[in-house]
Amino acid sequence: MKKLTSILMFTFIITVPIFTQQEEEVLPPPIKHIVRMGGAGGFTPFLLFWNVSNLNEAFSVNSPKLTDQPVMLYGGQGYGYIMFIENFRIGGMGAGGSASSTSITGDTRRDLDVTVSMGGVTMEYAIPISERLDIVPGLMLGGGGVNVKIRRDNYGLKIWNDLIAEWGAVESVDNFRRDIDGSFFVYQPSVNIEYAILRWLSFRVGVSYLGMVSPSWKLDEKFDVEGVPSKLNGKGLVINVGLFL
Repeated sequence: MKKLTSILMFTFIITVPIFTQQEEEVLPPPIKHIVRMGGAGGFTPFLLFWNVSNLNEAFSVNSPKLTDQPVMLYGGQGYGYIMFIENFRIGGMGAGGSASSTSITGDTRRDLDVTVSMGGVTMEYAIPISERLDIVPGLMLGGGGVNVKIRRDNYGLKIWNDLIAEWGAVESVDNFRRDIDGSFFVYQPSVNIEYAILRWLSFRVGVSYLGMVSPSWKLDEKFDVEGVPSKLNGKGLVINVGLFL
């Protein structure tokens, strides 16, 4: 009996550490806590999918029609992490681009240029997926503009005295140019995916929505313009890419 008890105790002493070791080996490794620090800046082109049909409806039947869809906006962005809120960063961005169209009816040429610009303060929160990969939701608040240039011109030689006479004429003239500027409050919620190619270089791709509200319109930067159609704006879905240093 004593011999059997000794064998059982010896077996227990050997097997317990083995099972304990096996349990420790199957435990998953602890999740590493990642905190982003520092800042970056870079080049960020945007593809703005604005509503071309709505824009064209804002102009007369005989005016040129915009066909560019989407329109390319070129810009940049910079940001820095603030340490008292983990992985939260604040920065700024700006971008702009334009689309043009021309129509010719008889001896009359009409040109239409529409430029969209926007910029403001960015607030973003980085969600680390790994050492190199982040998902970054964010919001941009600021200002933007829509500039409309309309021109009408009759073919022929341009002579200085005739141009000055047209400028001083009381009656309407055939050749003219107008600049109409709209200022908007801009908001842009976004979601981006960022991947660190190197420690000092990262790539971004993302999607956002550019919203424009509360417009104020000016003619030649001096005179108020009333009755501008609400469809004349630059809002729409945006796809962006970027390289950051």
